[in-house]
Amino acid sequence: MKKLFLIITAIVAFNLSVIAQANFDFSAACASGQTLYYQITDVDAHEVALVPPTSGGWGSYPRPQGDIIFPETVEHDGTTYDIVAIGDSTFYNCRGITGSIVLPDNIRTIGRVAFYGCSGVTGSLTLPQNLESMGWGAFWWLEYMTGSITIPQGVTRIEENTFFANRRITSYTIPASVTYIAQRGLGSGFRLESIYVDEDNPNYYVENNALIERDSKILLLGTKNTIIPDDVVEIGIAAFHFAAYAQNAQPLVIPNSVKIINDAAFHVACFPSISLPDSLIYIGNSAFVGDNTIVQSDLPQTLTHIGSLAFGNCWFVDGGVSIPEGIDTIASNTFNNSHITSVSIPITVVSIGEKAFYECDELQSITCYNSIPPVLDATSFHGVDKDIPVYIPYGSYDEYISTPYWNEFTNFIEMTDGPALNTEWYYEIQNENGSITYQHLECAADTTINHKEVTIIIRTNTLYDKGEHTEVTREYVYEVNDVLYWWNKDLEEFTVLYDFNVEEGDEWEVSVGEESITLHVDAVSEFVYYGIPYKALTVSDEEGVFSGTIVCGIGHMTSFFPEKLMTRGEEFSVEGIRCCWKNEELVFKMGNSDCDAIYNELHGIEEDSSSTGSGTLTVYPNPTDGVLFVETRHGTSLPTQTYRITNLMGQTLMTGQITSETDQINVSSLPDGMYFISVGDMTRKFVVR
Repeated sequence: MKKLFLIITAIVAFNLSVIAQANFDFSAACASGQTLYYQITDVDAHEVALVPPTSGGWGSYPRPQGDIIFPETVEHDGTTYDIVAIGDSTFYNCRGITGSIVLPDNIRTIGRVAFYGCSGVTGSLTLPQNLESMGWGAFWWLEYMTGSITIPQGVTRIEENTFFANRRITSYTIPASVTYIAQRGLGSGFRLESIYVDEDNPNYYVENNALIERDSKILLLGTKNTIIPDDVVEIGIAAFHFAAYAQNAQPLVIPNSVKIINDAAFHVACFPSISLPDSLIYIGNSAFVGDNTIVQSDLPQTLTHIGSLAFGNCWFVDGGVSIPEGIDTIASNTFNNSHITSVSIPITVVSIGEKAFYECDELQSITCYNSIPPVLDATSFHGVDKDIPVYIPYGSYDEYISTPYWNEFTNFIEMTDGPALNTEWYYEIQNENGSITYQHLECAADTTINHKEVTIIIRTNTLYDKGEHTEVTREYVYEVNDVLYWWNKDLEEFTVLYDFNVEEGDEWEVSVGEESITLHVDAVSEFVYYGIPYKALTVSDEEGVFSGTIVCGIGHMTSFFPEKLMTRGEEFSVEGIRCCWKNEELVFKMGNSDCDAIYNELHGIEEDSSSTGSGTLTVYPNPTDGVLFVETRHGTSLPTQTYRITNLMGQTLMTGQITSETDQINVSSLPDGMYFISVGDMTRKFVVR
C-alpha cells in the first residue's frame, strides 16, 4: 500500500510539472548567460514574449542571477523571433538580478508585476522607445534601483504601483501621450528631486516640483523640496512616500486649499515639520505614519475622518493632541507609538479602537469630555501609565471606574470650573482695637481633592504695618454650572459657597466646620462696572454673618468667605473688597483705592528691589533660582529661630534654624513653583524658578 501511494504521488508530481512547463514554448540562453523562457505570440510575425517558466512563476526552475543583457531577438528551430513583450510576473521576485535593466526598443508591452521585487537591481532602468503599455505593478518595489526614469512617447497609461516604492529614483520625465496616471502609480523617495511633464500634456502638469492632475487638482507626486501650490485640493495616495527620509528636507506647509489627505500620503516621509491646514476634512490610513513631525497639537477642527495608523510614530511639537469634535471614532492604531504628552478627547467620540494609543508611554494626561465613557479595546491604551491623571466630566466618576479597560486607570479627576489661576482679591479688615489688617486672596494653583479638580486659594491676613502677625491658610474651591463649591475641612466634603442659579426668594446653606448659616436671596439684579454687566445677588442671613452683595465673576463685596463665621473669637471682620486682579490686570476696584500701589506692595514690586516683606521678616531675591536670603530685623531675644517652608497644599518641605539676622537657605532642591516660609508668627511667599 505504501509503495502504491509513492507511485501515485510521483505520477501527480510529474503531471503537475508537465502542466507547469506548458507556460513557455522554448527557452534560450541570452548573451549574459542566463536562461530565459519564451512564448510565441504571433507565428506569422515571428514575435515572442518573455514569460516565467511556469504558470505559477519560477517554481523549481533556477531564477536568473547577475546582470542580464536583454536580447532584441531569439533563435529557435531556425527561426529568428522578435521579442516584443514581457509577460505578467516574468521576473517576479527575481532578487538575484543585478546591475541595470536596459530593455530593447522593440518591446511594446510589459505585463503585470513583471519585475516586482527585483531588489538586487542597483542601477538604472531604460525603457524601450516603442513601449506602449506597462501593467499594474510592473516595476514595483525595486527599492535599490537608481537614476532617472523617462516614460517613452506612446505610453498612454501609468497604472497603480507601476513604479511604486522605488525610493532611489532621482527624476521622472512624462510625455504628452500619457493621459492617465493612477494614484500611487509613480513612487516618491528620498532621492527624488525633480519631475518633468511635457507642456503639451492635456491632463497633467508640474508646479513647484509637484505633479498635479489638471481638472481635479490632486497632487499625485511630490519630492523632498516640493512647495505645495495653494490651489491643490487633495494629496494623492502615497504622494510623498519616503520623500524626505534621511535627507535635509525643508519644513512642509500644506495650504488651506487642501481638503483631503489620502492613505499613506506622507508615509515615512520624515519631514522635519508639517503644518496642517485649517480646511482639512479627511486624513486617510497611515497618512503620516513614521517619524513625521506635526507642528500643531490642535488638529484641524474641520476634520471628520482620521484613518487607522494615521499618526503612528509621529512627533507633535507641542506634545499634546486635541481630537476634533467631528470625530466619533478614534480608529485602530491612530497614534500607535506616537510621541504625545497629552490627549483631549471630545464629547463626540464614542469609541477608541484597538491600539489607538498603543505604547504612547510619554502620555502624561488624558482629558475625555464624554460623560459616557467611550468604548475601549483591551489594547487601546496598552503601554500607557495607568496612574496618569484622567480628566472626566463632573459627575461621571462612577461610570468610568466601572467601565471595562477605563477602570484600569487609577487617577480620575472630575473637571470643574472656578476662579481662574492668577486671580487675586484684596479686602480690608477692621479690627476691634481699631487697627487695620489687609486680606490677600490668590488663586495660586490647581490640585485634586476627592477626584475633583479644584483651585487653591491662598488666604493671607496681615496687620497693615506688617509688624505683628501674618496668618496664611489655604482654601479649596471649584465651580460647576454656576455653583461655587468650597472644601469644608472639618467635614471633609465640598459645600456650596455661591449659587448663581438662584432667583429672588431662594435660599442656600453655607457651612463652616459644623456650623452653618442659611443665605436668603433678597434680590437679583445687574451690576454694571465700566460698561460690563455682572449678575448680582443681594443676600442676607439672620446673624448678618455673610449678608451683602455677591457679584458673579468677582465675589462677595464684603468678604469672599464667611469670615465672621470662620474667625469667631478672633475680634476682627472683613469690611469690604478694595481690588480684584486677573492675570496682573485690574478688573475691579472699590472707591478710590490705589490698587496699583497695593498690588506692588503685595508682590514686593519696588524700584531697585526684589525682596518680599518688611518689618521682622524679609526674603530675597524673589523669585530665586537657588539661594533664599532671610532677614529677621528688629532683633530677637532668642539665639536662633526655626523656619518652616511649605508648598501650596500646606505640606512642610523644609525646616531649619535661622542663626543670624541675615541668613541664607539653599532651596535649589525645590521644583519650580510658589512656596511659603514662616519664621515665628510671620509668613512670606516666595517663588522658585
